[in-house]
Amino acid sequence: MHMKKILLASLFLILSACDTPNASDQEKIKASLPWKAHTTADGSTHVLGVDIGNTTFKQLMFKLQLLAEPALFEASDGTLTLEAYFGKKRFGALEARLIAEMDADEALLKTMLAEQMGKDSTPSNHWKYALSVKNTRIANDLRVWRLVYLPVADYDLKQMKFFGEPQEILKINNTAEYWLYPSKGMALLYDSNGKEIFYYVAPRDYQRLRKSLPMKRQIISG
Repeated sequence: MHMKKILLASLFLILSACDTPNASDQEKIKASLPWKAHTTADGSTHVLGVDIGNTTFKQLMFKLQLLAEPALFEASDGTLTLEAYFGKKRFGALEARLIAEMDADEALLKTMLAEQMGKDSTPSNHWKYALSVKNTRIANDLRVWRLVYLPVADYDLKQMKFFGEPQEILKINNTAEYWLYPSKGMALLYDSNGKEIFYYVAPRDYQRLRKSLPMKRQIISG
């Protein structure tokens, strides 16, 4: 674990040395709004100043000027995912937490599980496994296929309209529904009696995103 701390510290030094963008503060605030998402010429989804779909986890940390430690998660059905959780941070005028999910194939996920360095349970009844130094480096270079934005504030229906009209609405229960935007690579969970969750992927990954969306409310863990 000491080597992992050294690795994170090295990344922090690199992040600290990065140049600050020349855009005005007002432009930065506008660009950081979660509804300011659009598809780029190379087929990625641009949001928060990052191109989701063509950005590695290491590049994501550089762009956001944030650090997070990737970990392996195992659901109750045995499904494995490779994710990293960013704690509360102000993006422009709004505060949010982020979860990045890396694009790792099943063979790599199983290798990481076999080489895990310890595990903890999560509030969502998943197992969270610490990665070895080698696998942390591998995770840093993997593509981020999905970014999850967890707003601190509750959004009402009027604020949700900032995202535009959804192409499809998928009902979950009496208070919660998904607003789907396949052409923008975006899916929004709107809950009039709970917290909202915003998902971003490249449009080419949209069917994968749709299949992964939970159809019941769950606790998001980091």
